[in-house]
Amino acid sequence: MSRDDSGRRMGGLDALRGVAAVIVLVHHVSMTAPSISAAYSSSAGVAVFSTGWWVTLSPLKILFAGPEFVLVFFVLSGFVLVLTPLRRWPWTRRPAPDLAAETRPVADAATPTPGYNWLAYYPRRIIRLAIPVIVSVGLAAAWILAVPRTGAGGAWMAKQGSPDLGIGNLLREASILGFTGRPDVNPPLWSLAWEMWFSLLLPIGVIFALATRRWTLAWVALLLATSTAGYLLAIEPLMYLPAFGLGALLAANHGALLARSTRLARRRGGTLAWAAIAVLGPVLLITFWLLRPALTEPWNTVALALRVPGAVLIVATVALWPPVQRMLNGRLLAWLGTISFSLYLVHFPIVVTFGQLFGPERWWWGALFSVPLSLLLAQLMYRWVELPAQTLAGRAGAKFSARASAA
Repeated sequence: MSRDDSGRRMGGLDALRGVAAVIVLVHHVSMTAPSISAAYSSSAGVAVFSTGWWVTLSPLKILFAGPEFVLVFFVLSGFVLVLTPLRRWPWTRRPAPDLAAETRPVADAATPTPGYNWLAYYPRRIIRLAIPVIVSVGLAAAWILAVPRTGAGGAWMAKQGSPDLGIGNLLREASILGFTGRPDVNPPLWSLAWEMWFSLLLPIGVIFALATRRWTLAWVALLLATSTAGYLLAIEPLMYLPAFGLGALLAANHGALLARSTRLARRRGGTLAWAAIAVLGPVLLITFWLLRPALTEPWNTVALALRVPGAVLIVATVALWPPVQRMLNGRLLAWLGTISFSLYLVHFPIVVTFGQLFGPERWWWGALFSVPLSLLLAQLMYRWVELPAQTLAGRAGAKFSARASAA
């Protein structure tokens, strides 16, 4: 569970994960409708107020912005993963909040904060990610074997028509970093590769966060320029890694930003200013789609890159503005946040399977089955795979750390 500088729980960030995972699910369900997948591929000829227009070109796109909310996941990971070791830096005497179930209790404010255990971090993090991913690949293969893919049902369904179930490809996808391009058995795993890369590079992320506490706005501008260049040049590391870096910057300045947020909220017009920021994030996230019919290269690519600052503003709003945090504190959102990782891993083959079973003319029947089944399987995955993986990861990390220290 995420916490702020004072050790208080930041349930809003967990709820945001849940919202992001559900939007990814809704996006994939919508793509089983041929008219929507066609409008997603090209806006040419999309009639105003048609189904495709509402889902891809109207402000309602924010409810179907699956790829865009993956960037929100990236910023969240940069923020949460960096904030934990940052609060346990050797010279600090502040409480050591324990984010994302990283197992250690919060230290008492009157005692020195222990340093971060890097020896335990790597086996813990790798095991926590790897075990659910391996299981998800096996489940995806089982769905494909049970209902062989035909590729019928529109442009998007056609792309799912010929997954490679060879043992080599399954091992590559299960290894997270072993595949090139996009995986085809469980395609959402493409983002887990970048999660793993940032996890492996976390010490660099922490050093970067510490080194950029001065001239922060200049670093923000540099990272945004880098991500924009990545989109223009189609270089994926430049497209995605800056999102993690921006999350790290948010973590490095979290205390100062909280103080400024409090002062802003107390000023006249402060609530209006925060409301504008809260709206600006989602708008930037889908600016490409809102302007798509009117833009040509390279401006449509520049508009696409605006999803990165949009994701940062969404995470910052949830992390810093209490009214939004209170809005996200319901039990349903808390539950969705709890199962968000499992939901992200298991939903895709279910959506494709039921989209194919019911066909393009009755795609909504596929949605009626695939959404609740995805939520149910995610709960089971969390209970029987993700939680045991967390326990095993904690034990393995502690054991590896103890042995390495003794050696």
